[in-house]
Amino acid sequence: MAIVIVLVIASFFGWWELTSHSPTNSVLDAGESSLKIKVGEQVPNFRLETPDDSELQLSDFVGRAVVLNFWATWCSPCRAEMPALQQIANEYGPSRELVVVGINMMESPEVVKSYTKELGLSFPMALDRKGVLAARYGLIGLPATFFIDADGILQAQTLGQLHGELLHDGIDAVLGDQVDIP
Repeated sequence: MAIVIVLVIASFFGWWELTSHSPTNSVLDAGESSLKIKVGEQVPNFRLETPDDSELQLSDFVGRAVVLNFWATWCSPCRAEMPALQQIANEYGPSRELVVVGINMMESPEVVKSYTKELGLSFPMALDRKGVLAARYGLIGLPATFFIDADGILQAQTLGQLHGELLHDGIDAVLGDQVDIP
């Protein structure tokens, strides 16, 4: 019981610190200010294991825009945005100018395979098994989506669930006038 009380108090003070004492207006704003990779900057390459025991690198997609989505199976907002991400992946296909890449946070390959099969996800997935890539990006929560143009420059980002026009706006940012998503 004492541990629960300590955790509740610590959570309250963490929330208080993020919302009341920072110059930002919300936890999401505080999260955006913590990001280590900023809009307009070159995104560093990474190499991660895939659920099928191969490797995926950001440089595999040189010359193509990338929608990089950090997610986990336990994250309900992540699950809610997956159909829209799959729709974009289907629309652009594997050989077109844009690719969706999912980065799973700290879960086993078996869990990720089962989840992607259940949801019918076919876009490339990688495993950030120790949270190293998330730390490089400065993430404090999930989901998080980064829109990287064909030159490897971060053009837009969304912390939290993609909803409304956020996905379309991000794609417009990396493809410009080339896109007309219904």
